[in-house]
Amino acid sequence: MAEKKEPAQAKAVLEPAEVKEIDPKNVLHLRKPMRNGAEELIFDFDKVTGYDLIACERAAKKKEPTMTMPAFSQSYQAMVAGLAADVRYDDILSLNAKDFSAACLMAQAFLLGAET
Repeated sequence: MAEKKEPAQAKAVLEPAEVKEIDPKNVLHLRKPMRNGAEELIFDFDKVTGYDLIACERAAKKKEPTMTMPAFSQSYQAMVAGLAADVRYDDILSLNAKDFSAACLMAQAFLLGAET
C-alpha cells in the first residue's frame, strides 16, 4: 500500500507591509465633507498612467466638445483628480465650489508638471 503524502504547506512569511508616505501637498482638506463623510482627498498622481490620461481626455471631450487644451479644462482636471483620489468624477463635481476649484488646481499642477 502506497504511503499518503501530506501536501506541503507553505509557511506564512510575515513581512512588514510597505508604508507609503503621503506627501502633504497631495492632500486636500475639504471645507465641507463629501457625501460619504470624507473630510479630505488624498491624490496619488504617481499611479496615473498615460493610458488613464488619454481615457480621461476622450471622456472629457465628449462632455466638452470644444475643449482644445485639456490641461486647462475643468472637466478633464476633475476626471484626473477623481482618478488620482480614487473617487468618482461625480464626487469631484459635487464638491463645493472652493473645494472643486482646489481639486482641479491640484490636477492642473500635476498635468503641467508644476509644484503646488
